[in-house]
Amino acid sequence: MKSIAENIRVVLFDHDDTLVGTIGTKWEQHKQIARTHYNKELTDEEIKLHWGKPLNELLCLLYDTADVDEAMAHVVATHTNFEKKLFEATIPTLRHLKDSGKLLGIITATSRRSFEHDLSHHGVPKELLDFTQTADDTSFHKPDARVFEPVLEWLAKRDITANEVLYIGDGLHDMKAALGAGFNFLGVETGLVTSEQFEAAGVKSLPSIADLINS
Repeated sequence: MKSIAENIRVVLFDHDDTLVGTIGTKWEQHKQIARTHYNKELTDEEIKLHWGKPLNELLCLLYDTADVDEAMAHVVATHTNFEKKLFEATIPTLRHLKDSGKLLGIITATSRRSFEHDLSHHGVPKELLDFTQTADDTSFHKPDARVFEPVLEWLAKRDITANEVLYIGDGLHDMKAALGAGFNFLGVETGLVTSEQFEAAGVKSLPSIADLINS
């Protein structure tokens, strides 16, 4: 695993579009909700503009509404019709890293309810994960590095320094937050950010997490 330095003890992952494909199905869900309940035709460009923002904020922006509870109810009511897609390499990669002695975690901006549903739906073995953090665990959001305060407390209890942590994500907001927290960062090109954009930002990237095993 040349992409992971020898000093790395912990590998943390973003969730959406890093371990599971979200853009395809969830964009269609938002378009359907906007069309059905808000008489609005959402475009890819509009969704892309706001993608990655906290869910409550995202829904109000996409649907042009101030009633976040109603918007969330529409999302919850239809979410099983638009399931995220587990990347084929996700479980083998997690297992490979676990077998190599790494501690593993997932830091996601999705809710705990949605995240636990994803793990259960896709059959991700929970024993592969040593730490999980969702939007329910912090009031901060990427690119704010303070989003990592809960995991930093967890790391400190294990005498693990930030420099011994690698964060893997598909967005530049992931990168900014991780570097701001003192973590190492590796991009994956399964979201909206290209290899050229990661390179321009001064970080390395891989086509997908599958390349962690082969690199």
